[in-house]
Amino acid sequence: MNNPAPLKGHAPARSHRLDCEIAVVGAGIIGVCTALELQAAGHDVWLLDRKGVAEECSFGNAGHIAVEHIFPLSSPATLLEVPKMLMAPNGPLSIRMLYLPRLMPWLMRFLWAGRPAQVARATAAIASLNAHALLAFRSLHQRFGLGDLLHEDGTLVVYEAEKNLAGAKHEQQALAAFDVETELMDAPALKAFDPALNPSLRGALRFPHSAHVTDPARLVRKLAGHFVRLGGHIEKQAVLGIEPCRARTVLTTDRGRVRTEKLVIAAGAWSHQLMRMLGHKVPLETERGYHLMLEGPNAQPRVPTTFFERRFVATPMDGGLRLAGRVELGGLKLPAKGRHAHALLPLGQDLLPGLGAKATTPWMGFRPTLPDSLPVMGAVPNHDGIYAAFGHNHMGLTHGAITGALMRDLVTGEKPALDLTPYRLNRF
Repeated sequence: MNNPAPLKGHAPARSHRLDCEIAVVGAGIIGVCTALELQAAGHDVWLLDRKGVAEECSFGNAGHIAVEHIFPLSSPATLLEVPKMLMAPNGPLSIRMLYLPRLMPWLMRFLWAGRPAQVARATAAIASLNAHALLAFRSLHQRFGLGDLLHEDGTLVVYEAEKNLAGAKHEQQALAAFDVETELMDAPALKAFDPALNPSLRGALRFPHSAHVTDPARLVRKLAGHFVRLGGHIEKQAVLGIEPCRARTVLTTDRGRVRTEKLVIAAGAWSHQLMRMLGHKVPLETERGYHLMLEGPNAQPRVPTTFFERRFVATPMDGGLRLAGRVELGGLKLPAKGRHAHALLPLGQDLLPGLGAKATTPWMGFRPTLPDSLPVMGAVPNHDGIYAAFGHNHMGLTHGAITGALMRDLVTGEKPALDLTPYRLNRF
């Protein structure tokens, strides 16, 4: 798998004993947006990450600001599909058998989260975040300038089977209840909208008010660059220990000790390890996601397009076409399986006739996922001045900007724009 280059212009570590007002651990989209918002509110902020800016899931996601994705992963309908997905050759879901014993407690919680009442609560909580997500990105754009990275062209979900297209009508109704605008397209309308797609497709559901980013890593690094230029510091340090003290928290890192008045844990799929240092056992798992980057493709969709039956997405990017998908449950330590990424190419060729590329690059990253599909956002119980913002699963990019704004208000003592009760840490 590829190793992206670090952001140029990182502030170098000044010493092995650092003091700051607020430390944010994790330099993905969630951590960077949180640090930038806290800095904009007038605070001295340090950003720490064991690998650097946008080196994990924020590097290789599908680029969607998917405000239409309001339904949790666990639901009665999804659970009925799981056996078929697991048994399909090169299917969209796989479990590493070596990891299954360790995974079982999380799977039980995931099943329990699929109860209708819990699905309804989770849907409302996700929809609440989504309703503010794009507005928050526009605010970042206005203040810091995202250039040509943000595109508000909408997205598509396309269907190969007539019965699934008919099912999209029911989804339209469910989405309309949360003011998500959609447009159902039949085959002729879809062909007129995007001639590059396979003409055998039966139709599509269009989301005209969704958006995408044409280079997720560059977006995060651009925001991090603003953070540094405005006086922030980015440290490449791994946090090995957290010691809450009376007025400060002391972080032990692989380079020394960092003393901070307040701490925000936004370390994605590694956040549960940090929470364990504070006495909290969080049921956080990783959905290992894969992409295949096609350099110089000779065909690509007009807008980001999800292929419903094949369960993958094709997103036009600055560097080519990104085919992204797959969920592999296998933890943080097992090696990636490159075949999962390469299996996306024949799927793409089926649905984008004639698709080819000069070169392909596989990648795998770790989506941090809690059983109920909701992130953790809030104060850490029993530890004054320590906060958590992690577990955004497939929605990290979508919720990056709004999470930063919400955490800014929470940490600085202001009232957040949304009720954060559904995202509290002690809900488990």
